Amino acid sequence: MKIFFDTNVVVSAIITRGFSFDVIKDSIYKHEVFYTAYLLKEVQKVLSTKFPVSDKTIKNAVSLLKKYFIEGKTSPTIDKICRDPDDNQILADAVANEIEILITADKDLLVFKKYKGITIILPKDYWKL
Repeated sequence: MKIFFDTNVVVSAIITRGFSFDVIKDSIYKHEVFYTAYLLKEVQKVLSTKFPVSDKTIKNAVSLLKKYFIEGKTSPTIDKICRDPDDNQILADAVANEIEILITADKDLLVFKKYKGITIILPKDYWKL
């Protein structure tokens, strides 16, 4: 199964090493997990502006994502359907990489439940796959 994690889940995994970390860790071994240049940029931005983490921690996090995730393409075409423009890019990247499951805690994305064949779920719902 092809899986894409939204920025909030990746950041939560990095910061807390809790539930989201467990979901990501399990998915790496069982599925194809993708990242895009856009996602990496978002993760770096959120970590550097919203959390007291060092540049080294951010660099290490990005290195780990590149090591264990598959590099996908960032879509140049974006449908403007979300309130948050960043969410539009996440959806576009998921479509461009033919993702089957988008895992997010973002309510603006979760309301869709499905988008162009992509099932959108909470991290806790990963265990039901």
